[in-house]
Parts: sequence; C-alpha cells; structure tokens
Amino acid sequence: MIKAIKHIFNIQGTGFFTWFFVLYAILGYATLQRYGVHYDELTQRSIGIENARYIAGWGKYEDVTQHKYFGPLFETPAYLLEQLVFTSSMQTKLLLRRALLFSIFLLSVIGIYKIGRHLYQSAAAAGITAVAYACWPRLFAEAHYNSKDVFFLCMGVFVLWALVIALQKQKFPWAACMLAGMASTVRIAGVFYFIPILWVLVHYRFNLQRILACILGIVLFIISWYMVYPAVWKAPWESFIGILRYADENPWPSPTMLAGKLMMPGNVPAYYAFLWMLVTLPLIYIILFFAGFYASIKSFKQSPVVQYIIILFLITFMYLIIQKPTLYNGWRHVYFIYIPIVLLVGLYVDTLISKINFKKIIALSAYLPVLLLYNIKHDFVYFNSLKLLWKPGSFSMDYWGISTLGALKKFDQDENLKKIYAFTETIWLNKQLMGSDAQNIKQVNTADSADYLFVLNREGKLDSYNLPVFDAEIYLGDTLWKLYDRRSEKR
Repeated sequence: MIKAIKHIFNIQGTGFFTWFFVLYAILGYATLQRYGVHYDELTQRSIGIENARYIAGWGKYEDVTQHKYFGPLFETPAYLLEQLVFTSSMQTKLLLRRALLFSIFLLSVIGIYKIGRHLYQSAAAAGITAVAYACWPRLFAEAHYNSKDVFFLCMGVFVLWALVIALQKQKFPWAACMLAGMASTVRIAGVFYFIPILWVLVHYRFNLQRILACILGIVLFIISWYMVYPAVWKAPWESFIGILRYADENPWPSPTMLAGKLMMPGNVPAYYAFLWMLVTLPLIYIILFFAGFYASIKSFKQSPVVQYIIILFLITFMYLIIQKPTLYNGWRHVYFIYIPIVLLVGLYVDTLISKINFKKIIALSAYLPVLLLYNIKHDFVYFNSLKLLWKPGSFSMDYWGISTLGALKKFDQDENLKKIYAFTETIWLNKQLMGSDAQNIKQVNTADSADYLFVLNREGKLDSYNLPVFDAEIYLGDTLWKLYDRRSEKR
C-alpha cells in the first residue's frame, strides 16, 4: 500500500494532487445549494447589472457610480452569463453565479499548486500546499458565495502565478502587472499585489533598465485598472481618491463581536484581524506558518517568489497595525493575506519532506481533507479549538445570515402556510435560493401576524423571548439561530 501511494505521488509529480482536485471539485459543485444567500449577494448582482447596461449603452453613468467602490470585474461577466438562463428562476441564476465563482476558485487552487512547483524542491510539498489552501473550511464555504473577498483572493493568486511564469521564461511580467490593476477594482488593496512586483522589477530587470521596467509596470497597472472600471471613466483621479478614503473610513454602522467586546467598524483595535486569524485558522496552519516564516529567512535572497510573499505579508501586517482600517465580519476584507500564509506553510513542509519519513507526509496530507469534511456542516462559521477559551457569545457567528437557509429547511414541506417574522430581509433572500421548496413560507412584516419568530446570531449573542423554541442551531456552544413558535401564544 505504501509503495502504491508513493507511486501516485510520483506520477509526474501530480498524481496525488490530481486525485484530490477531481474529488474536491465534485464536492464543491455538489454543495452549491447548501449555503444560504448572504445580505450582500443581490446587491453585488446589481453591480453587474448596472455596469453591463452602461457598457452596452443602455444605462446611466449615475447608476454605475452608486456602487463605485466595488468593481464589476466578477459581477459583470456573472450577469452576462445569466443571459443563458434569462427566463429561469432566481434560484437558477444564483446557482449559476456560484458555479462561476467556485470555478474561478478551483483555478486558483491550480495556481497555488503551480506556484509551489516553482517554489519548492518537492512536488509533494506543492500538492500539500494546494490541499491546505483549499481545505480551510471557511474558505471552501465562502468560495461558493463570497464574490468580493474570495474573488479578490483568487486574483492575488493569479497575479503571483503570472509573475512566476514570467520569472521562469525570463520575460517581463506584463500579465502580473495588468492582473494587479484589475484586482484593484475589486478592492483597492490590489495595490498590495503590485508593490512586490515593483520590488522584483528592481532586482530582476528582465533585460530592461530598472527605471524603465518600473515605469512600464505602473503604466500597465493603471491602464488595466481604468479599462475594467466603468465607474471611474469620467473622473479617474477624483474616483481614485474617493475610493482610498472609502476603504480607510467606510462608515458601516453594524457592530461586530470579538472576544466578548462589541466593536464598531472604523474603531477596531490593531489586533482585530490577527485575533480573528488566530481563532479561525486551523492550529496546524498557524504553527507551520511561523516555522515557514523562519525558514524563509534562509531563502529570501535566492528566491524572488519568497521575496514577493514576504513583502505582501509585511505590507498587509503593517497596514493593519498602523492604519487600523475599517473591518467587520471577521477578517474577510484581508483574506488575501492567506496567500503568503499558506505558501509559507508549504515552504516549511518542503524542508520537512527531506527529514521525516513518508508515512508522516501521508498523515499530514490525509489530515487536511478530513479537517474539511469533519467541519463541513458548519464550515462557514468554522473556529478552531482556541475559541473555547472564551465563553459562548464572545464572537460574531453568522454576520451574513448564511445559516438562515438551514432554519427554513427545518419546516416540513406540507401545504400549510408558515408565516415568519424576521428583523431583516434574510427570509426573502433565502427563499430565492430554495425556489419552489419555499412556496409555503411567507415573511410577514409584523411579529404579531407571524407564526414563527426567526432570530439570527450576528453579534455573538441572541435576544431571549418568552416563547417556546421550535428549533435552533448550535455550534461550539453558540447558537447560530433560533426559531420561536408563536402559534401557542396566538391561540
């Protein structure tokens, strides 16, 4: 058996990864409908609609600028793809959006593997790194529905992948510069993808003078940013300044709960994102990351890819510490820092492979999918065991309302109408994904007219009502949602 597994690892260096990738893709597409519709999903879709209409000459520039802080790089193609099923239900359109997003994410998994093949001595290390990247439970879940942060993370992988190809071929990294510019339309932090490219251009000039190489890279970055961002076409400089201010001072009003403290966006402490990372990344990732960071010191001068990932990590680290930008809903706004984290994990695994026996490598590679599958019921709110150091109610659990779908599925699909009252539009949104299965569920406008009261845990705690609990969802001691039964009270 061990010899057979070794052979799979050694088939052109891709056997293990290929098997994993195929099974992972099947799992991903099979679970497209398992996650609820989050609060921003239809808002994101409207960005694609307005930009597509404007580009086609049917819409107004003012309609595009209503969402000028969020680029249409994913949303416009996603809406255009919807035209294939234009007459279908919203359920079909939502699933098509998710299939597109997950397909892009799968491509980024391949990208991580290819980067690893260039960066590491061992093909097995590249495979394990790609598996680690893909098997973080929260990322697997959000790769189905988070078309902002996960898509931006994927763009970061594509930027580095393009840079690696340029380094291998000793060609100017024009594609990496352009992809970084495009990524900056999704989040202005795409500039962080570009700064390490300038470092590489200064030290690896690709037969161009340093100044000329940097100027050319900047020009390509700006052109690509402008080309795919209709909201800035009429006033690019003013728009750019406005985007910078918005990114730093986003006046979002909803608080978030972290370590028992209710925090307002725009006024979070410097440790906010790092504490979220500490409690939501698997512990083995954190341990291997620090070991990999130490190992990177030895290879920093020899590898421009190591230089890129270290600079990307340090830029983001310093930005979070010094600038303390507006953050909420965990650390999803800076998910892109996961790229250097997982690649440094792989860097240490690469050094381990030559020192430990093959059985331990098999154990590590097997543990990663098990981690995902074991947590897949609650992967969208995954926490590691450190969360248990705090009492229940210390962390925001389901800020986006993804678990609402699970609550609605608790109802028997009979002919009796279920009237539900909720404090947000979360019921209506998830009915779109359920399609005909939700025809007997109605969201009402007042609690007095409802049969059930739905309460969602967004800020780490739930309000208590003197009503019977029809059903509830519990994870690590915290309640995600409660359905209160008001029928007995109404009688």
